[in-house]
Amino acid sequence: MTQIKYWLFISTLSIAFPNDGEGYRFIGNSTQDYYMDLESVFEMSFGPWDVLNNFSGRTAYEFMAPKEKQDEIIFKMTWSKVISTMRIGDKVSPNHEAQKQNGTSYTIKNDPITGKLISMVGNDEASKQIMETTANSEIGSLFLGDETNILYPFGSDSIRYVGDVWTIEKEEEKSGNVFAFEEFEGTKKSILSYNFKKLKEKKGNKIAYIKLKNIVEINGVGSREDKSIELAISTEINGNIKFNITTGLMESCKMSSAITSSGRDLEDDKIKKFSMGMSIKIKQKLK
Repeated sequence: MTQIKYWLFISTLSIAFPNDGEGYRFIGNSTQDYYMDLESVFEMSFGPWDVLNNFSGRTAYEFMAPKEKQDEIIFKMTWSKVISTMRIGDKVSPNHEAQKQNGTSYTIKNDPITGKLISMVGNDEASKQIMETTANSEIGSLFLGDETNILYPFGSDSIRYVGDVWTIEKEEEKSGNVFAFEEFEGTKKSILSYNFKKLKEKKGNKIAYIKLKNIVEINGVGSREDKSIELAISTEINGNIKFNITTGLMESCKMSSAITSSGRDLEDDKIKKFSMGMSIKIKQKLK
C-alpha cells in the first residue's frame, strides 16, 4: 500500500498565530517496534453498478537497529489479520486479491536525517507481486501520500504552536501505464493543509489534535487499445489526527474523501461520470 514516488515540487507555508505557549516538533517513532491497525471502506458508483469494498489488517514494524548506529533507518513491515470483502450490487464475496496481502513483508530504508523513503523491497515473491499490483494505485496514494517520511509525518521538523496552519503544495507530471491505461499523459496537483487545533495531556503523554485537508486534481489523456479518454479527477480529503508527541505515533487517524471523475471519449465526445468515496481509520501502538 506504500508507494515509492518522489515529490517534484514542494512549497511549505507556515502561518504562526501569536502564541506565548510552548512549541512542539512532530517527530515520528523510528526506533521502537510498533503495530498499526487499519480499516478502510471504498465505495464506487459507475452506471448501474454500486461497488463496496471493506478492508482491515495489521502491520507490524520491526526496527533492525537503533537509528544512531546506522547510516539508514531500516525496518521490516509485515502484514497480518487481513480481511477483505467485495460487494457488487447485492452480491458479497471475499476479496481474494486483497487478502493476498496477508503474510507479506517488506524491508524499508529511510534517510536518518531527512526521514524520507530510500527504498522498499518485497522479502519474497508474494510480496514482490503485491508491490507490482499496487504500483499504479492512484486511489491509495490519494490517502497515503506520495512518500513515507518516518521522521516527519507532517512535512517538516519545524516547531509548531497550537493554532498553527501550514500547507504543502506539489505539482507533478503523470505519465506511463497508470489508471489501467496503456499510456497516460497528464498532471497531478495537490494542496495539503494541516491545522494544529489543540494539545491535551493524557497519562503523561502529550497528544496533538490536528485537522487535515487535501485537495487533489488529476487531469490528462489516457489511451488503451484504440480508445483515448480525456480524464479529470477531483478529490477532497478531510481528516482528524491524534498524534502522540511523546511516543511519536498516531493514536488515531480518521480520513474520508469524496472523489468525482469525468471521462470524455475523444472519438465520439461521449462523457461518462462516476463517483467514489473512501474512508480510512488508523491506530498505532507500541509493541
